[in-house]
Amino acid sequence: MNPLRSDRIHERQVEVLLEILAQARLAVGSGQPVDSFLSRFYREHTEFGSRDRRLFSGTLFSYFRWKGWLDLVAPDLRAAAVFAHLLDSTELHPAMAKLAALATISPSSLALMGAMTLEEKAQHLGNSTGHSLKGDQLVPGWALPLLGQSGPNLIHAFQTSHPTWLRVQPEARESILTTLNDLHAEPTPHSLIRSAIAVTRGLNLRSLPRPIREKIDIQDLASQVASLICQPQPGQQWWDACAGSGGKTLHLALLAGASASILATDIRQSVLDSLERRVHETGIHNVTAAKWDGLNDAPPLGPFDGILLDAPCSGIGTWHRNPDARWRITETRLAELTTIQARLLKSCATRLKPGGILIYATCTLTAMENEAIITRFLEAEPGFTLAPFINPLNQTLCPGQLQISPSEGPCNGMFIARMQTLSR
Repeated sequence: MNPLRSDRIHERQVEVLLEILAQARLAVGSGQPVDSFLSRFYREHTEFGSRDRRLFSGTLFSYFRWKGWLDLVAPDLRAAAVFAHLLDSTELHPAMAKLAALATISPSSLALMGAMTLEEKAQHLGNSTGHSLKGDQLVPGWALPLLGQSGPNLIHAFQTSHPTWLRVQPEARESILTTLNDLHAEPTPHSLIRSAIAVTRGLNLRSLPRPIREKIDIQDLASQVASLICQPQPGQQWWDACAGSGGKTLHLALLAGASASILATDIRQSVLDSLERRVHETGIHNVTAAKWDGLNDAPPLGPFDGILLDAPCSGIGTWHRNPDARWRITETRLAELTTIQARLLKSCATRLKPGGILIYATCTLTAMENEAIITRFLEAEPGFTLAPFINPLNQTLCPGQLQISPSEGPCNGMFIARMQTLSR
């Protein structure tokens, strides 16, 4: 490419990147997820190609991942963007080199830190900027006590890139692994869960041959574990109460077989529309979707053999994947969520058959949203008891409650409680 043209392209990339970052900070400050912000921005600006989008998206996610440090070391938005790029990269993008010059960052401070450990990054960035940096600065101060003694290990997990987990049809696993290897997706099958394969390289599922594509879905390992703990059986009726776009719904349908029926509900019509598209694409015929406002509507009539409540939560277990989420949640919202969780659990419990299974799950790590909710529920509902189960991750017996750490997959952090009604 002509050097002059290349220079103009990088200048334009710098200009747009700073504009996007400024807008994204405002969006996240008002509670909007950065991925939603980016999706809207790209829809409105179709002139940006895949290379531009990789630079913009990568820098934004890096910025929010390292915001706790960047707020201390970066004097302005230009420096913040450069340091965010350096912290996660092993190769300096030409546009970022140009931005570093504009931000008057010395070449000696432009070390690429993507391959460094968290401690090495703290030391290098701290030395080059004159600040003392620690891991606990990377999360909001209110969250530290809630993480408990596991806090340092969890922060390491939050700052580490995790693989993408695929859910595959177990009988097709070997052929799928061959295809993924041919595509250099670097697949790693889980040693115990035959449906789970991790990939560390980007993968466009729609580019796969149709017979292979129909046997693969993107579903985090922890989410697959939650479905497996449900243990739905043929002929049963299950309710996925807060189904979202339906990853667990589809998994439940496959696990239970065509003779079972699955009702998937959510308060958001947009995600139900997405779920119905996925159901249609997979050819599954035993799933029904319906809108349900769990705080204001009566629960579906049922009764159900099993109910899965993946409750709204603070999402702390996904902070590695959604780094902006740590800057959107507040203590006030956390308290509101615990009230919502308790009310939803109580409502769902009224629609369970005698001897039925009730699963409570969250993608968070706080006791107040997890164990405390279950303790209060069982105290108020003597007809329910914890139901022990085998942990699919390691085949050990759990006494009814399981907390998955983000480092275990690595995957999303998730809490799962399995309860059962007493037969009458």
